[in-house]
Amino acid sequence: MSNEHGVMKSSHRMIEPLSNQMVHGKENQEQNHTSLPISILLADDNVINRQVVLMQLKKLGMTQVDTVSNGEEASEAFLSNKYSMILMDNMMPVMDGLEATRHIRAIEQEKMWHPIPIIAMTGNVMDGEKEKCFEAGMNDFIGKPFTLEALNNVIQKWQQPSLSGEITKR
Repeated sequence: MSNEHGVMKSSHRMIEPLSNQMVHGKENQEQNHTSLPISILLADDNVINRQVVLMQLKKLGMTQVDTVSNGEEASEAFLSNKYSMILMDNMMPVMDGLEATRHIRAIEQEKMWHPIPIIAMTGNVMDGEKEKCFEAGMNDFIGKPFTLEALNNVIQKWQQPSLSGEITKR
């Protein structure tokens, strides 16, 4: 986990690549599953979407995942727990993902914490949506539905910077 909000201990190792897990679009059934030392907050109001992403994360060996169904719950969970990254749906009730991200970024600034990678997950891939995400303070964007390989790639991309504390957008 973290020794300070967002500062990873050096004992953590990097996420292993998917290598050979996808064969002609089908998952390799003999894949080795290992728990990785990262914790993820998954914020999505759709129960089915949460279940699908949880299943994908489990296939990638990531079992330290908390789920919430709106941005307000995501902000509260962020304050209560230490996460390696947040996967955030943009359109949720109570508080949407963009507002939740702005709230989390304000907390980080106020408390002088290192920024946590926040990855937008949305079915809205219209022009301008990525820019809205980046303006709100999200680091990256993944369009729904996404493949296991795409999810793995975005997690790997943002795990390495989070270990060194050098988080930026895009």
